[in-house]
Parts: sequence; C-alpha cells; structure tokens
Amino acid sequence: MVKIKFAILFLTPVLCVKFSCNHESAVNTFKRPTYDFSVRLLDRVAQETGYHFVFSPLSTWLQLMTLAEGARGPTEREIRKVTRYHRMLCFRRKYKEVLNGMDEELGFMTKRTNVIIINKLLNVKNSFQNEIQKSNSTKILSLNFNEPDDAAAKANEIIQMDTDGVIKDSIQAEDFNMSVLLMTETAYFKSDWKTSFNPVYTSTEPFFSEEKVPIGNVRLMSQTGYFNLTTLPLINAKVIELPFNTNDRISMLVLLPTKGSVQNLLYYLKDIRLMTIFNNFKREGTKLATVRIPRFNIKTELENIPELMYDMGVKRIFYPELADFGGISDFKMHTSLITQVADIEVTEKGATAGAVAEFLIVGNNEELKADRPFVYLIVDRKTDVILFGGIYSTPNIY
Repeated sequence: MVKIKFAILFLTPVLCVKFSCNHESAVNTFKRPTYDFSVRLLDRVAQETGYHFVFSPLSTWLQLMTLAEGARGPTEREIRKVTRYHRMLCFRRKYKEVLNGMDEELGFMTKRTNVIIINKLLNVKNSFQNEIQKSNSTKILSLNFNEPDDAAAKANEIIQMDTDGVIKDSIQAEDFNMSVLLMTETAYFKSDWKTSFNPVYTSTEPFFSEEKVPIGNVRLMSQTGYFNLTTLPLINAKVIELPFNTNDRISMLVLLPTKGSVQNLLYYLKDIRLMTIFNNFKREGTKLATVRIPRFNIKTELENIPELMYDMGVKRIFYPELADFGGISDFKMHTSLITQVADIEVTEKGATAGAVAEFLIVGNNEELKADRPFVYLIVDRKTDVILFGGIYSTPNIY
C-alpha cells in the first residue's frame, strides 16, 4: 500500500507537466497533427485537380474540428482519429486562440472564413454556437432551406464581405436541395514580399513539362540575393524560401524536383516535417542565389471534399443513419456538402524594394529556375502550419 502511494505521488508532477494547458504546449501539440493532415490532403487534392491548384488544408482541418465540437460517439471518434485533434477542451480553446491571433496578425494578406449553414428548422443548440463563435473565422448561419435563392444570397453576401470582395457567389441555390448542413470555406492570399522582384527583370519565357517539352509561356520574375536554399534528397527536391513582409513569420517555400515527378513530391512530404527544412536552412546559412518563378494567379473551387474525407477515413458524417451530431441539434442531421474556394496571386509586388543593390552582389551564386512544374507552400514559421499549398504546372501569361 505504501509503495502504491509513493508511485502516485511520484507520477503526479509528471502528469501535470504533460497536460499543462498553456499557449506554448498548445502550439506544440498543434503542429504535427495539422502538418500530417495537410500533406495527406494536399496529395489527394493534387490528384483531383490535375496537379495545378491552390488549396488551404488548414481550412478543411478547421471545418472538421468545427463538426467535432458537435459530434458524439463513433462520429466524434472517427473525426479525431483522422485529424488527431486534442480531446481536452482547454487545448481546443487554446488552438482557437492561436488561430485567432494568426488571423489578426496576417489579416492584411490573407482572409479566411468558414461558414456553417444549417436549416433553421433544426434549432441549433446555444452551447454549440457559443463554442464555435470562439473562432473569429467561423460563422453559423441558420437559414430557410425552403427558400434556396434567398439563402444563397445571404450566405454569399457574408462570404464576399469577409474576403473583401475577392470571392463571390461561392454558394449556389441548388446547394440547398436535399441538404440539412452545408459547410463552405473561402480563403485567399495575395503576396506582399519582404523584398520585391524588380519588374524590369521579368521576362516572357517558355515553361516546360517534366519531359522537358515546351508547353506554353510564362512571365518569369527574377531576383538575386541571399536566400535560405537547400536540397533535400529524402524528398528529391530543391527548396528555396521567399519571405513575406511579416517579420519573417510567413514565407513561401518553392520546391523544385531534382529527380522524379512533381506528382510524387507532396506524397514524399509525409516523410519530413517543416522543421526539417527550417533546420537545414539554419545549418547551411543563407546563400547567394538567383530565383526565377512565374507570376501567377490560381483560383480553385473544390466541391468533392466529402469524397476526399471519405478516402482519409471520415465517413459517418455523410450518412443520415450513422452521423451523430447531438451536440449541434436534437434533430437528426448529417453533412451533405463541404466545399472550399481558394485564390492566390503572386506578383513582383513587395513592401521593400531593392534591399540589396544587385551590382554589389559578387561571388558564385546558385539558381532556382521554376520553369517546370513545382510545388509551393505558404507556411507560418511560428506554428509550422501550412496556410496554403499547391502545384503550378499549367503555364499562362499573367
């Protein structure tokens, strides 16, 4: 008996440290699940979009987390198994604080809104609404699904306002037919480089397929300077970091295959972490390099997210007879539609032009020329979150 008491006394401090719910521990437990989910989903989206797209995996992760707050029993367990979202309410609320802080700090360059639309006849519980509204980017709309034109107009008005008019008419009237719960995520990103590309050096050049066959023309931007640049044999890619004007918090990683296909690159990312890339940058130091990437604008509207979620293991939420959302309403409901509209624009524009005079740069410099298909990730160094990801493979003049 004495031994058991000593064991309990010995373990108690350890358990307290392990489950200490604060901002730092929340960020640490947040990193790996969101990264693993993101690269798996991006790989699936790539296959569905012909390997030319932009997508916000974080947005879909948050949509599932929103559903998890109202899910019960096997439905809740299935969502948590795929997303590895923390079971403790304190941690989940800390996650929302982290994301709210991110949204506030980055609001000038990215907008994201998650709209949950529920038939007003289902009487959404106040407890669910109060919990969901702790996230600044999530809104619950209780609309009359029997008036689809009016419901779509009201939903689109909110989405358009939240994205500063960038994304319009993402909800259609027919989306309300035979539906009880709709979720739509809209997000856009417009780059604002820490050091801009000089438009004088932007030129029209051919863009090649992975078989080195010209397939069109692009406007290649060019910049020479000191960059974080590394080669990762584990994923067969060369990676360069292009920081945005956010105190080095947000940057774009451009990943160019050194061998193999860009179609495999997102799949390979599951074998590393963002920290692997950042540690390589820190160990090797900045390098004198010339980077050449296309100007581009990509908008991707994805409506078959339920199919992708089903493939990843989230299944019960789509079946009326299996879904249990007792935390949302006492009425039987299931998820009938999950969509995302994402938009990204990449141009020469930057807040700081000509940080290093080019004629002062001397020495041997490396080059990363993205004139063939490449992967791009917009990442938050503070949380190791992939905000947006995609592949550029279909050239056009922008």
